Amino acid sequence: MTLARTALWPLPRRSRAARAPLPLTVALLGLAGAALIILPLAGMGTRVAWGRLPELLSSPSATAALGLSLRTCLASTTICVLLGAPLALLLSRQWRGVRLARVLAVLPMTMPPVVAGIALLATLGKKGVLGGVLDAWGMRIAFSTTAVVIAQVFVAMPFLVVTLEAALRSRDERAEMIARTLGAGPWRLLVRITLPMVGPALARGTALALGRGLGEFGATIAFAGSKEGVTRTMPLAIYLQREEDTATALALAVVLIAAAALVVGATTVPWGTLLQRWLLPAGRSPAPSGTEHPSALPPVPMPASQDEPALPHTQRNARRLPLTISFTSAERDVSVCLEIGAGRRLALIGPNGSGKSTACLVAAGLLDATGGEVRLGERVLDGTGFVPAGQRGIALLSQEPGIFAHMSVLENVAFGPRCQGLGRRAARERARAELVSVGAEHLAGRSGGALSGGQAARVALARALATSPRALILDEPMAALDAGARQEMRSLVTRRASEEGLTVLLVTHDVLDIASLADDVVVLEAGRVVERGEAARVLSAPGSDFTARLTGMSILMGTAAGSREDPRVDLGAGMVIHGRPDQEVREGEPAAALIPPEAVALYEEAPSGSPRNALPAVVRTVERSGALVSVGLESGGHRLAASVTAAAVAQLGIAPNRELIAIIKAVEVRVVPRG
Repeated sequence: MTLARTALWPLPRRSRAARAPLPLTVALLGLAGAALIILPLAGMGTRVAWGRLPELLSSPSATAALGLSLRTCLASTTICVLLGAPLALLLSRQWRGVRLARVLAVLPMTMPPVVAGIALLATLGKKGVLGGVLDAWGMRIAFSTTAVVIAQVFVAMPFLVVTLEAALRSRDERAEMIARTLGAGPWRLLVRITLPMVGPALARGTALALGRGLGEFGATIAFAGSKEGVTRTMPLAIYLQREEDTATALALAVVLIAAAALVVGATTVPWGTLLQRWLLPAGRSPAPSGTEHPSALPPVPMPASQDEPALPHTQRNARRLPLTISFTSAERDVSVCLEIGAGRRLALIGPNGSGKSTACLVAAGLLDATGGEVRLGERVLDGTGFVPAGQRGIALLSQEPGIFAHMSVLENVAFGPRCQGLGRRAARERARAELVSVGAEHLAGRSGGALSGGQAARVALARALATSPRALILDEPMAALDAGARQEMRSLVTRRASEEGLTVLLVTHDVLDIASLADDVVVLEAGRVVERGEAARVLSAPGSDFTARLTGMSILMGTAAGSREDPRVDLGAGMVIHGRPDQEVREGEPAAALIPPEAVALYEEAPSGSPRNALPAVVRTVERSGALVSVGLESGGHRLAASVTAAAVAQLGIAPNRELIAIIKAVEVRVVPRG
């Protein structure tokens, strides 16, 4: 028995080192609480006539009470789920008066059951507010079996509402956001995403409601009375027989406790894991989550939409569409206008909080384009009208892949085509083809929650492309991957975007992403565009501080001086930086000197030979950067970065506040105009 149970439901084994011990006082108090619960149950067990249990439970009064309790509890629990789950969904949202509504929804949990019964009687009784009207229609509720069900619903439904509403408010909404971008409507979103996410809470709430209804006494006796076979449920029978027939009362109590224990205990069983193991074909075990596909497979042409045949490569490219994103968000202090050419890839970069993700959400239809518009080709998606997320022909990949853990990988990828109206079989065929295209077809049968980071990224890309989008938004989807997985994803995105003729908006902080993926670059700072241009030009001659830091360069701003043969930047306070020859300068206009960190050498004193670029500097930061050490310097209010060896750090005693001389190689300094 033990071996079989262990094979089906293995208990987690934890080493002593992994355990986090509780303070002794807390452990003792916890044991005291457990004793307070267990001892009365054990004490009652000593009084039960276990040998006569079948005989006692077969008496007419016991059988009638048992049958009535089971019927009414099943009916009341069904009503609790049908009404309580929608109520919990409403209460989990933010709207005016929701706090008061939450209090009223759980109030029956705190009031004495008899008071609850009196409230029901005052409302639905013969002389109640509604009872008279119902009685005139021939619907007498009080002191009937229907009254038992209503009393159980009134006191039990708050248990389901509280449990489910708390889970709904604390859930991660990213999965629902992704489902919306894949085209999920309200019902599909609720049934396929939201409810499965809070499934355990719904099960616990249902079990609590069932248990509470099974044990309901006070409201029932006040509102429904105690008529055998009509309203006398098990709790009422136990109460009435505890003096006349104690043995039968104890027998009914044991059944009541056992039923409640079974209902609540069932919610602790990992049914999903057990079903997966039972349904798994014999001799087959799931592949380890860390297994990666050995190689990427050749791409498979995909149809442009559910009702169009696959197009040749040249025809797909002919359908490339430009994307325009223009909006102003006063709440987020972002004002952006982006124009991405048809089939081009634009990298949107900038500091955290500069508005990059906001632009992605606006383009995907998850935020309104206030004061502007979103346009894909000639189609207006937001502005004069509004096209919902998932119906725009725009796919979104974010930093979190957002794989639906309760679905298989194949179901994840088929989700978008199903939302578009494709049949189950056709959607699965498309999903398999996309998985093949990203080298992840071997993962089709695996659970969405059993993927490694690289696998999840591949599946998320396949899922997005399965909707046949015309534009692809990548909001740092590779940020959480290791170097190898990032390189694979870059290759996949480049290949698939080229095959499908996609217009791409890429948000990233990685210069390698820009160099390998982007045609153009736009830089955001404080919600405004501060730089834009072709990727090659921006990376080689950054015009903003952020881009310079991203590429590792220092920007020293000043005024242009000198000539083409000897371009210079006057930094003020007598400091001048000479640049390499053959650069255009306009005397007296704003200019900047771009200095790579490897062009900066540090000395205790200025070396002989009178180097042209020698600046006194103070060390501000010292950080390890690969095999070298990155030294942050300040010179006359200007920031400067240098890369030196660890030996140089030790030899010069480089540390914060150390004063040194920075020698900058003029042949490696670029002088550029500042707008």
